[in-house]
Amino acid sequence: MYPSHRGNKTKRVQVNLSEQEFALVEAIANINGLPVATQLRYLVMTEALDCLGVRDIHEFDAISVMGFGAEAQLH
Repeated sequence: MYPSHRGNKTKRVQVNLSEQEFALVEAIANINGLPVATQLRYLVMTEALDCLGVRDIHEFDAISVMGFGAEAQLH
């Protein structure tokens, strides 16, 4: 099997949302023409990268968060 350039996504998280929260995510997904799970993953990753001060996943070095602090390493 060939390695995926998109990464192996095997980790899962369950999130409980209220009706209103789900309706909001569903509306955003519909506007963007994406499945709800894809839209939610995009929103989570965008917020996580923003918290670390990087623009996209290509600027983030996962090794840098394995120490004592979560510091993004810019390339």
